[in-house]
Amino acid sequence: MQSGKQNLHPATPSFDVDGTLGRLAKWLRILGFDAAYPCKGPSKGRFFVTRRAVPDQLGAVTVSDGNVFRQLKEVLEELGIQADPGQLMSRCLHCNVPVVAATSAAVAGKVPERVLKTAAEFHRCPRCGKVFWEGSHIERICKRLEDAGIPCSGPRTDVGPASATSNIVVSALR
Repeated sequence: MQSGKQNLHPATPSFDVDGTLGRLAKWLRILGFDAAYPCKGPSKGRFFVTRRAVPDQLGAVTVSDGNVFRQLKEVLEELGIQADPGQLMSRCLHCNVPVVAATSAAVAGKVPERVLKTAAEFHRCPRCGKVFWEGSHIERICKRLEDAGIPCSGPRTDVGPASATSNIVVSALR
C-alpha cells in the first residue's frame, strides 16, 4: 500500500472512497470517520482511498487486500491513525452525516414500542431521518473489529463533531 500521507490533514481525517470500496466506506463510517462514497478522486483536505495504483498522488491511500477488515487496518496503519472508540457509530451509515441526540418523545411512532420502552438513548440522522439506538448486534460489530486488531471499546475522548451524542447507536428505522 502507498499513500501521500505527507500532506497536512486535520487531526480527524476525512476520506473520499473509490466507488469500488463501498464496504470499506461503511466500516470507516462505523468507526466514526467522515467517508464520502462513491468518489472518483480526492477533494481538498481529504484522503482518497482506492484500489487503483495512484503513483505519488498526495493524499492517496491504495489498499491492496480484498478483505474489508484488512483494508480498514491498512488505511489506519498507513496513515498512523487510530479509531476513537467514543466515535463508534456516530455517523449515519447511509448519509455519512453525524447523528444527533433525539428524545424518546421525538421518536415515538418511529421505533417499535418495545424499543421505545427499553432503549436508554436515541439518535437520528438529520438528513434522512433514520432513528438509531443501541442494538443487540453491537457485540458482533465489536468482535469483528477487535478480531481485526481495531479497538472497539475504551475511554471516550469526546472529540469530533458528534462528540456530544456519540454513544453506540446501531439499530435503525426510518
